[in-house]
Amino acid sequence: MFSRLMRIIKPGDRRKERRVKVRFPAEVGGLKGRVTDVSLGGFGFYPDQEGLTEGDEVMAVLMPDEFTTIEIPCRVVGADDEGMVVCVAFIKVTPDQFDPLQDIIAHQALG
Repeated sequence: MFSRLMRIIKPGDRRKERRVKVRFPAEVGGLKGRVTDVSLGGFGFYPDQEGLTEGDEVMAVLMPDEFTTIEIPCRVVGADDEGMVVCVAFIKVTPDQFDPLQDIIAHQALG
């Protein structure tokens, strides 16, 4: 499934893992906002307020639907060119977290 998924996602960036566009709520380091894109390596986060700094190690709580909550330790690694979207990398993804992440990516990639 994973190798098939990687062929479906269109290349276009230089990240190690391919990202797909999404839109769902999340909390990063206790700040509410929404996820803008996600990969198996991390995600873009549009926070409702400022407060995250590059290098911060925080807990992310992803809420892709009303039934799923994924908690993953992360590190803030930067921001987009405008400084609006925070770039967040997963520190360690366990097998219990990997499957729901892969499902999110596959669902978005396949439509």
